[in-house]
Parts: sequence; C-alpha cells; structure tokens
Amino acid sequence: MNTDILTKFDNIEVNNNTRISPADQKFCEDQEQQYKEFLAFADDYIIYLNYNSIANKFYNSKCLVEQMSKTKENLKDEFIYNIVDYFRREYNVTLKDDSIKRKYKLDVTYNNIIDEIIEQLEGYNFSDKAGKEIKDRLINKVKGYNRNRVDVKKSKVILDSFFYIDSWDKKWGNDYGISYNYRGEFYHLLTAISHFEQEATENLYDGILHVINYEKGDNLFTTHTMMCIKAESIKLFKNGKVEILFLTPEYAQQFAKEYCGYIGGVN
Repeated sequence: MNTDILTKFDNIEVNNNTRISPADQKFCEDQEQQYKEFLAFADDYIIYLNYNSIANKFYNSKCLVEQMSKTKENLKDEFIYNIVDYFRREYNVTLKDDSIKRKYKLDVTYNNIIDEIIEQLEGYNFSDKAGKEIKDRLINKVKGYNRNRVDVKKSKVILDSFFYIDSWDKKWGNDYGISYNYRGEFYHLLTAISHFEQEATENLYDGILHVINYEKGDNLFTTHTMMCIKAESIKLFKNGKVEILFLTPEYAQQFAKEYCGYIGGVN
C-alpha cells in the first residue's frame, strides 16, 4: 500500500503553470508566441540574405545579418523583461531580470522565466512574498539609524522621529510641511496599514497620502481619520512623531510586532 502511494507521487509531473493563474499564463503564452513569430521571421530573413548577396555604399548583406542578429538578442532580453515586469507589477514583488537575461539564450521559453521567478520567491507564493516585503520595508525604516523608534501605548502605535519637517519652511517661518525626502516613508507606512487591514499590496489611503505630501500647518499636523476595521486614525506631530490609533490594543500590538519589528509589551 505504501509502495503504491510513493509510486503515485513519483509519477506526478510538477508544472510551473500550476503556480500561476490562468490570466498570468495567457499573458506569458501571448508574449512567447509573438517572440517565436519574430524569431521565425528573423531566421528566414537571415537565410534570404545569406543566399542573396546585397551590397552598395549604404549597406551590405553582412551588415544586415549582423544587425538582425543583434535585434534577435535585444528582443530576447525584451521578452524576458516583459514577463518579469508583468509579475512585478501584478503582484508588487521585487523581481530581477538581468540574471535571467544573462543565463538564457534565444531558445528561452516563458516556462524557463517562470522557473527563475519562482526561485526568486524563495519558497513564498506571490501574495506572501509581497506581504513579507511590505513588512520588511517598514521594519527597516522604523528601525533605521540603530534607534528604537517604535512604542505601543494601549491602542496606539507610536513612531518617533519617523520624518523631518521641510528645512526651507523652517528657515523662512512658513507653515511646516514634511520634507520631500520622507514622502516615500509615508507611502510605505500607509501601504503597510493597507496590508494589515485587507492584505492589499498597494496604498489604499491616497487621500491621506496626498494631504501628507502636499499640505502644511494645521491641515497636516492633525488627526487623519481612517475609519477602517482595525485602524482608526493616523496623526502627525511637528517633532516627527507619528501616532497610529487602532480599534483595540490587540491590533496595535499585532501591527507593531509584525510590521514595525516591535519586541516590547503594551504600556
């Protein structure tokens, strides 16, 4: 009985297409078909030039063959890039294409590229990999400069020195706004809250992000209501502190630990 079960497992063929959705597969198949159609045309073109010598002061068969060969190589790289970039954008994950371009020759298939993409996922599926990157990105920002910059007080997660105000505004006595260099930090913070709320891999709070990026004074340093299932509001202070209010202490503790690297308890 046990031998029969093991035999069945031995006969299973692992197909990368089971790791991607039908829509993803359709995109990859379409890209490969277009790529192969071009290669077929290019090969016919080169064969024609090899058997039909062309030469004048502007061009000759040898140059045209060399140009088409370079075009084939460029299109191979573009084929790889298009598939990798599709999965990058579709799932908001970090994927590299340069190593794949170097590894494969003109006979590369989309299944080869999917193999390499899955390898880069390091055992995660696309959704889990995107979530891990969101968490790691915020943890690295919150824990930067070797300072403990996160605390939990009841239902609040407090991030100290998370941003700085614009030095130009400070110099000329204008209403304070956040420095341009810290807009990315707030995008990643709001994306992390979005993922905590709905497992979204993009920022769901464009309105709040717009205010943070472009407003100044009282419009900025106030409580911005989120009205979500877990997060209630976010508040900015002129000293660079950010307070995120959650509906329960449990939510605050969970967000702080999973997304900010917090290792303490509730105060």
